[in-house]
Amino acid sequence: MEALAWMFAFVGVGASFVLYWLLDRANRREDDLLATVDSQHQEKKVIFEFLHDLGEAFTEHIDKPYLLNIILRCAMRVCEARGGAVYLWNQSRTELKAVQVNGIFPPPFPVDEPIADKLVTRHEYLESFLKGEPIPRNSQSVVAQVAQSGRSIAAYDAAGDTRFPQFKDESLRVVSYIAVPLHYREEKLGVMALANREGGKQFTSADFDVVKSVADTAAYALHSAQVYSQLAEKKKIDHDLQVAREIQRILLPASAPKLENFEICAINLPAQHVSGDYYDFIQVDATKVGIVIADVSGKGVPASLIMAMCRSVLRSKAVGCASPAQVLSAVNRQLQPDIREDMFITMVYIILDTVTRQVRLARAGHEAPLICTNNFELVQPISAPGMALGIDSGEVFDEVIQEVVIAMQAKDTIIVYTDGINEAMDAHGEEFGREHLKTALKTAGQKGVEFLAKNIVERVQRFSSGQPQNDDITLAAIQRI
Repeated sequence: MEALAWMFAFVGVGASFVLYWLLDRANRREDDLLATVDSQHQEKKVIFEFLHDLGEAFTEHIDKPYLLNIILRCAMRVCEARGGAVYLWNQSRTELKAVQVNGIFPPPFPVDEPIADKLVTRHEYLESFLKGEPIPRNSQSVVAQVAQSGRSIAAYDAAGDTRFPQFKDESLRVVSYIAVPLHYREEKLGVMALANREGGKQFTSADFDVVKSVADTAAYALHSAQVYSQLAEKKKIDHDLQVAREIQRILLPASAPKLENFEICAINLPAQHVSGDYYDFIQVDATKVGIVIADVSGKGVPASLIMAMCRSVLRSKAVGCASPAQVLSAVNRQLQPDIREDMFITMVYIILDTVTRQVRLARAGHEAPLICTNNFELVQPISAPGMALGIDSGEVFDEVIQEVVIAMQAKDTIIVYTDGINEAMDAHGEEFGREHLKTALKTAGQKGVEFLAKNIVERVQRFSSGQPQNDDITLAAIQRI
């Protein structure tokens, strides 16, 4: 009986031990499951925070470093990485630059020991050093290899791996490493790399998958950021061009002067936001008014800047001088040193004498004005010799330029225009030309200069309907009442 009792006691202890072991195992499994669930919750939280921060980053003005910091921080938190970096190609694709560095990221290239010793003293030193040392395209570093090949590298156990530089300081040694390319469709943007897991652990294949997923999101985000930046830049440029257009509009006369014996009208239609064409009215003296039309070679902002400079110089030289040829000579001498070799200005300068009703005209390489006489029955070019401004320093220019004096009769009309009118093309590549212009003058000239000027522009626009305006359109009509 005593032996039996001992046996039952032994069995009871054994059963209790087994039961305890089973309960402990179940508790440990439960703890593991809870730890796994908690880990998954943490990863889920990190991903949601990442997506939220990514959405917040896409505002009208995207801060690219902030965007990259969000992306890299997410990858590092999920993988528990000690360091990470994003390298992007420069514009010429000759080297990779570290644009974002977080934590302790070992340099992917050899570094002299004195420098390496300093890098480990402060994170700021390491970040500044890496951002200031681009990796050449032909480098043998892992980062350059991934960027060029477009293939990821996962070195889970990188201790002693010859692909990574060896450093004396333990914090800079590579223990485990993941580097994945950043590419959007066919566009290679750069590389995201993580180095060394917290606690000396190694990265896993799950970490590798996470980094690749984040890299895909990062590449799309970077591409989108680039599009946002381009749109923002375009918006800024459009705004600046609109301001430039408004300034240029202010520089042009608000209206034509009211004269005793003459009627004047002028029109300017830029091909782009701003124009290289220019017209102006200048009070020369009590009885004389200057009328100028000019065309700067080229279009857009550069031409508009030369135009503004030309206007200023002309106005300073014109007042008090009754000779248009002398004025153009003085303008040429002052402008020529400041004009690029591939640029020039053509100009017609007319001075009306409201008392004598004479017109003095000088032409600097510009389209020959047309004069309509005999009640618009006769239309002829005014061929005054001259060469464009800005080509010659003065000696040849002064020899060539001559002025013409015309006694205007009642209803006589002069049309001065830029080549945006006669060189306007239709869908077949035919130019509007001088003959179409003569037809317009004979048809619409009887109805006054304002109607005439608008009618010419309308005819040019109908002629080139469906074709883009390739050049600025400017014209002035002068008629003796």
